[in-house]
Amino acid sequence: MKHLATLAAGAAILAITSTGVLAQDVTWRFNNNYAPTRPESAHIRNLAENVAEFSGGSFTINVIEGGGMNLQDADALRWMQTGTPEIAFIWPTFIGRDAPDLANLYVYGSVSTAEEHLRALPAVQEALTDGFAQRNIPVVGFMALPIIDASLFCREPVRSLDELRRLRLRVGSREQVETFTALGVAAQIIPQNELYSALQTGVVDCALYAARFARSISLQEVARHAVYTGFPFPPAPYAIVAHARTLEALSTEHREALDRALDVLEEESFQFDGDAEAEAAARAELTEAGVTWYDDFADADQDAIRDAAAQTWLTLSEEGGEAAVAYRARILELIGD
Repeated sequence: MKHLATLAAGAAILAITSTGVLAQDVTWRFNNNYAPTRPESAHIRNLAENVAEFSGGSFTINVIEGGGMNLQDADALRWMQTGTPEIAFIWPTFIGRDAPDLANLYVYGSVSTAEEHLRALPAVQEALTDGFAQRNIPVVGFMALPIIDASLFCREPVRSLDELRRLRLRVGSREQVETFTALGVAAQIIPQNELYSALQTGVVDCALYAARFARSISLQEVARHAVYTGFPFPPAPYAIVAHARTLEALSTEHREALDRALDVLEEESFQFDGDAEAEAAARAELTEAGVTWYDDFADADQDAIRDAAAQTWLTLSEEGGEAAVAYRARILELIGD
């Protein structure tokens, strides 16, 4: 009986291996700190669905959204070294503490049109790929950040830099802190998951944010006055990164499924033709929700922001070292072509 049981167990193992059910199944976690309603989140959910489809269901990516893994964006280079999570996206602007050479490939105010961005994009992607590789974090793909207008959402009307100087401003990155500080504005970084509460309780009076994403965190409930600053957010793409050893352990079939799904993600996300229409639609929806829009910042204020941003970009590039200076020079060259 023992011999028969051994034979039966061996046959079962052989059957499992031949079908690939247990021997090849893989499950990864994808850390996404953005709200489920953000368009980036939809792209990542589609990525996971495509990976499952292209692998015949043997490769699963569980997308954990809204900060569910309790991992801070600023610490991304550190937690990507641990294998928890196996895959994530990183916006370079968020990692200035640990990667100053990558955090400021663009700054708010450096790129104004999709055409400029597309000219510079090859240099930006090359810099991100090389920079993450130096930290043993492989970039497996990119997800585009659209050309998103940066507006001020405030608890009270703000129509100029002079009025903004009386208030406390939330921004999302150090380079924005530096630029607005140079303009005499009290600016501080507050994570987007804490932004609603910060505005609701008066920790800050205004937030530099995108109309297209404002409703995803119900910003219109706590900041009913808005004005466009005249510039988009720096559209450096999100780098899709994986844990190095976990990536190396993938079978050929699973790596092909992942790469194929990433190709679809890139094709779908790098579409900028509808950005102007999407911005107009977002502002109309916010108006219906009770937000009052004021005239764009005057030319003089926009010139002041551009000048401050240019100095910020130069300063932070020099702080980032020779690589950062070289990245900036190459990007500027391509923007100006």
